[in-house]
Amino acid sequence: MKFAELIRLIKSDFSRFEQSFRQRGHPYSKGRVLIESILFKAGFHSVLLYRISHWLYRNRHNYAAWFITRLNITLTGAEIEFNAQIGPGLFIAHPVGIVIGRGTTIGSHATIFQGVSFIVKSWHPDSIKKFPRVGDNCFFFANSTIIGDISIGNQCVAAAHTVVNKDMPDGSMALGVPAVIYPQRGQREIESWFK
Repeated sequence: MKFAELIRLIKSDFSRFEQSFRQRGHPYSKGRVLIESILFKAGFHSVLLYRISHWLYRNRHNYAAWFITRLNITLTGAEIEFNAQIGPGLFIAHPVGIVIGRGTTIGSHATIFQGVSFIVKSWHPDSIKKFPRVGDNCFFFANSTIIGDISIGNQCVAAAHTVVNKDMPDGSMALGVPAVIYPQRGQREIESWFK
């Protein structure tokens, strides 16, 4: 991966933090968001450190990538493995307790809150390498858990404290333990947030 690609990804992530300032009605300027994100926003720190670790991994600097991943855990409380694949526009609101396992694939414009896990189903040799695959523009609220070899479509929502252990079609919402999947409800929720 070229350095220019790393910069492009970081800019796309930063744009999501700008969006959150505007959406919450905070006084907005690009300079203010940049300063506050760099100095004070642990969510932005966790995303930035993941991007650097993944860039190092893609350029065959595995030990350096591993070190940055461990630094991320120490500084932010987020364990985002360097070999997870996450698309542009990642937004993490509160990073403490987030676990994104090494084989996880997440599309663009994901929003992740505290305590969310993307993990394997079991330690069995048939399951230990099978991680979730997530589409674009998905939201994962506090302490939701996404388990095993499943596919989450585009514009999906996992509600707080939900355990998702089966596929979610595009636009759906998951609620409960184990999750009940509600078709099209996720897309409707997302649309209502950005009117």
